[in-house]
Amino acid sequence: MRENEIDIHYYATEIRKLAASHQAGETLSDVKARVDSLIQLMKESLGSDKAWQAKNWEALLDQLNIYLTNKVDPKWMTVISHAKFRIKSRRQTAIYSRKHFKQ
Repeated sequence: MRENEIDIHYYATEIRKLAASHQAGETLSDVKARVDSLIQLMKESLGSDKAWQAKNWEALLDQLNIYLTNKVDPKWMTVISHAKFRIKSRRQTAIYSRKHFKQ
């Protein structure tokens, strides 16, 4: 087990909870800020190995895709889509860094 092993399910669940809080009436700007903070926390816990980061970002995206269907509430979809956009950005940064900056 890696020393920076993380629980992807935990982060997916927390993002879903944030989506539910927006669905229940919390403002979108507050929820987006909390999603960004959660993603930053995950980034910090992943360490500096870019291949490892990319793998975990991809796993989180897979977890979130399970909960994004065409039948979900639009408020839910907005938060999950925001999270996916941020995660994809982190994943692409890790992939780019891995290819261009040898560690």
